[in-house]
Amino acid sequence: MTARKKTTPRKQPVQDRAVFTVEAILEAATYILVRDGWDKFTTNRVAERAGVNIASLYQYFPNKESIVVELQRRHIDKARREFPRAMPALRSQQDLRALLKMMIDAAVAEHRVAPALHRVFAEELPRSARRREVSRRDEDITAEWTHLIGRFVKNVPNVDLAMFLCRVVTHAAIHEAAAERPDLLDDPLFADEVVTLLERFLRRSA
Repeated sequence: MTARKKTTPRKQPVQDRAVFTVEAILEAATYILVRDGWDKFTTNRVAERAGVNIASLYQYFPNKESIVVELQRRHIDKARREFPRAMPALRSQQDLRALLKMMIDAAVAEHRVAPALHRVFAEELPRSARRREVSRRDEDITAEWTHLIGRFVKNVPNVDLAMFLCRVVTHAAIHEAAAERPDLLDDPLFADEVVTLLERFLRRSA
């Protein structure tokens, strides 16, 4: 059996110079992934692009998988930080469509940044480079969304199942748009149509 590759950084930068080095590595990695894809992504190319010695790169990242996992972690953490800031407005919302519109607009805005990188994450990475762990915070956010939207559902036999399907469908639609039709992310009709899809699914006639 092939040993699973280590995908966590060797150490965290502390001093300013070390922070600069890690940021340069991640910026270079993003550039190469977006321009050339996973197949041409190597630690040597990243080090060369970042202007650092390969030994310096290996001080922080044991392999190329760990670099990509760190890019994904930062992207996910940014989305998590934005969620609590929106909670007061979400909790005060008394209309399902308006609530869904806020949710979809936020997801679209998140994917509008570097859609090519989202495509690489979604389609090109091997399993060894995918960040799969789910934190307690992720579970809390999912529960909060269920609580927020659950107030408005009508004639839905299983709210938990409905919320799971909403999350999967929304994720798939927006990721596909980011990967194949990034122009849709700037089209207001795209978000409106996703909202309509979810709204009609969550509020059904008897």
